[in-house]
Amino acid sequence: ALILVYIALHAVQSNWHFFTMYKFSWTERTVGLSLGLLGLLLGLVQGFLIRWVTPKLGDEKSVYFGLFFYAVGLMLFAFASEGWMMFVFLIPYSLGGICGPALQSIISKSIPSNEQGELQGALASLVSATSIIGPPVMTNSFYYFTQDKALFQFSGVPFFLGSILICMSGIMIYFVFQRNNNH
Repeated sequence: ALILVYIALHAVQSNWHFFTMYKFSWTERTVGLSLGLLGLLLGLVQGFLIRWVTPKLGDEKSVYFGLFFYAVGLMLFAFASEGWMMFVFLIPYSLGGICGPALQSIISKSIPSNEQGELQGALASLVSATSIIGPPVMTNSFYYFTQDKALFQFSGVPFFLGSILICMSGIMIYFVFQRNNNH
């Protein structure tokens, strides 16, 4: 499930500049401002909002909350029709940042303290592996669906695909949580 989340997030990391320049004719300056805003929003979510939301919702609900907002944000990016919408849609997308720390907390709690280093190493390896897989998947999907030879043209396909992967991850996580809660 984590693999799908990390691959999905490469829709933004690998395609933001391609997509916004292609679809909205953004300049490098506008792309930079939007990414600066994304960084600020993610910093606010991870620096402040998580401290308030996670204790109130608990880790499991925080995971669902974050996955929901990632999926919604990605889907909104995919179907944005005006450039200004991308700035607004950064808000729900950045709220998805609540998912990662809550999921790591759940995983960490299920591993004995003497194995935490191995867990962190495995998670770092997972991120590295998805950094090899995610960019080619997302950039090639963007490339293909912006060509005349494509079955249909849809420049938002990486975000759409990312949203689908997040939903699939949510379903997998649900079944894992259910199995663990029943034991």
